[in-house]
Amino acid sequence: MESTALRVYIRDPSLQRLGQVTDHTQITCVPRFNAIGAMVLEVSADSPSAPLLVEGNGLIVKTSSGQTVLSGPIRTVDWSRSRTDSGGGKLTVGAVSDDEILARYTCWPAPALAIGSQSAAIYKINTAAVETGMRDLVNLNAGPGALVTRKNPLLTLATNGLHGPALVRQVNQFDNLLVTLQDIAAAAGLGFRVIQVGGGLQFQVYAPVDRSGTARLSFGLGNLADANYTTTPPTCTRAVVVAGGSSSPRVCKTYDRADPLFPGLVLEQFVDLTSVDTASVDLAAQMDQAGAEALASGAGQGSLSVSPIDIPNLRYGRDYNVGDTVAAQLRGGDWFADVVREVTLTSSASEASVKATVGGDTGSNAVSRIYQYIAQLKRELGRVKTRKAA
Repeated sequence: MESTALRVYIRDPSLQRLGQVTDHTQITCVPRFNAIGAMVLEVSADSPSAPLLVEGNGLIVKTSSGQTVLSGPIRTVDWSRSRTDSGGGKLTVGAVSDDEILARYTCWPAPALAIGSQSAAIYKINTAAVETGMRDLVNLNAGPGALVTRKNPLLTLATNGLHGPALVRQVNQFDNLLVTLQDIAAAAGLGFRVIQVGGGLQFQVYAPVDRSGTARLSFGLGNLADANYTTTPPTCTRAVVVAGGSSSPRVCKTYDRADPLFPGLVLEQFVDLTSVDTASVDLAAQMDQAGAEALASGAGQGSLSVSPIDIPNLRYGRDYNVGDTVAAQLRGGDWFADVVREVTLTSSASEASVKATVGGDTGSNAVSRIYQYIAQLKRELGRVKTRKAA
């Protein structure tokens, strides 16, 4: 399969390419939507590349057409050998995607000031586009605009595409940068990643594409090898948002979202905005944002694992990618559409395969489409069983 035949390159800590690994036994690459991906490389310990496969160096995984799938630093190099092995044994090299750089940093309430001058409790975002707010967080806490002592010299920012609506949000002092970006992107339905471009690590924000009209997977079409789904129940169906209370009057408001599988279930969760002055002109927007995020993070989740079969008119990496919306058909004739959350690409000398996980979207609709679809399937199955019992 051309789309899943992978090429592996080694880079040094300064991101300079050292060479290609041409004799690996297997490479498994797992890009994830708005999360840290993973790479696992298996190679003989006698390989000419073995001396370069050390912690501190990194891997770059590309398709045969030259598209970068993932890049990132090597974290583990494990050696093993059994008595049936020939030569010096086997190396199993584990690497993470360059998105992990975002997890190293926190969001300072006053990013331009030294740590001894951090007197504020929050960092406030008020931008005309969500992407602008996300870029500001990265730029001021880790990128070119950060303090010299915090700036990562390898991190750059792609051109601002102004994706997403206006963003009004408060970030609590020293919240993790990656987690904060995940929350913001999920509420806006955007994607982000850090990937090597040239000699730098580029932070990119993008709008995933709805390809459900063309990227369609089903057993009937012959492009689906297997499928299974799972569900996780909700942890929050009612967000209780409380603002003010110390230097300004308290304002309380609830936000409700019924769960498709458990429509009568009420799970309350306190959302603390007591640091927000209730005299703020954007109080309502801040409370609405906080309520939406709490419902999104606490919503019931559904996940579909499928094994697509690449066919000439539908290939991963060309016709759909992580973050895009695809359509699938399981039992019966109904189709559902949801986001590709992660893909496991496996490539060896003898075969190449794709395993995709669809669903678990915690976007602005709070309850993922696959979860609602599974709830519908279970209700229909229940009605079938009831009729048979009668």
